Amino acid sequence: MNHRITQLKLIWHYYKVFQTDIYAPLPVIFEFVNKLDKDKMKKIYRRFQKTKTGKRLLNKKEHFLDLVDKGNFEPGTFGAELQAWRKKDKLVDVFSIYYPPKKITPLNQFLRYSVMYHDMIHFLNEYDTSPYGEIGVLSFHLAQEWRDSYASILYSVTIMSFVNTFIPAKYPPRPLWKNIIFNPLVVFILTVIEGYRRGKRAPWLMEVDFESYLNVDLQQLKKDLYLEKPPSFWKKMAPTWAIVKEKYLNYAKRNSKAPIAADRSEI
Repeated sequence: MNHRITQLKLIWHYYKVFQTDIYAPLPVIFEFVNKLDKDKMKKIYRRFQKTKTGKRLLNKKEHFLDLVDKGNFEPGTFGAELQAWRKKDKLVDVFSIYYPPKKITPLNQFLRYSVMYHDMIHFLNEYDTSPYGEIGVLSFHLAQEWRDSYASILYSVTIMSFVNTFIPAKYPPRPLWKNIIFNPLVVFILTVIEGYRRGKRAPWLMEVDFESYLNVDLQQLKKDLYLEKPPSFWKKMAPTWAIVKEKYLNYAKRNSKAPIAADRSEI
C-alpha cells in the first residue's frame, strides 16, 4: 500500500508540480526513485553479479567513465565519440553529486554503472537530454528493466500530454492539420512505442562490456547491439520539439513562478 501511495505521489508531482515546462529538482526525483525501486535494484544487482561484465567490473578500483575521460582514442571509435559527447553536452554525473562514494566498493561501482547505463541509452540512440529525449530513454529502459519510478513518470507524462493537447498556447505556429496529426499525446505514445521496441531488440546494456569496445568503431558497437539505425520517429520530431519547448517555456513564464525547465546538461 505504501509503495502505491509513493507511486501516486510521484505521478501527482510530475503532473501538478513539475510539468514538462517546469524544472524538476533532481534530489526530489532521486528520493522517489530510491523509495520505489529499492527492492527492484536489489534483484538487478544480484542479476548483474552473475554476468561476466559484473564479475569483472565489481572488483575494479576505477570506474569506466574515468577511463573514458582520461583516455586517448582514435577518431571514430566508441571511446573517442563517447568522450566528445560527454564534453560537448557537459553532462552532470548525478551519481557523484548526490551519492559521492567515500571509497570504491562493489555496490557503488554497480550503482554508478547503473546511472551510466541511463547515459548510454541517450548516447547510443542519439536521444538528447531534453524532456522529450527522456521519454525515449525511459521507454527503452523499461523494456530492459522495469522500474516503477520510470513507469510512474511516463504515466504522469501521459496525463500531461493529454492535457497539453487542449492548450493551444503550447502549440508552435504551423498549419492546423499538422497540429492535429502531431498533437502531444500522439507524439508521446509513438515515441514510447519506438523506444520500448528498441530496448526489447537490444541486449541488456548493463551486461555489455563497454570497456572492451573503447577502441572499436562506434558504428560496429551499435551494429552489435542492434542499434545501428537511429530512432526514426524521434529524429523526425526532435526539431519540432525544439520549437515546442520554447512555447512551453514561454507558457510557463506567463503562468508560473516556479523555475523553468532545464536539460540535464544545463543543471
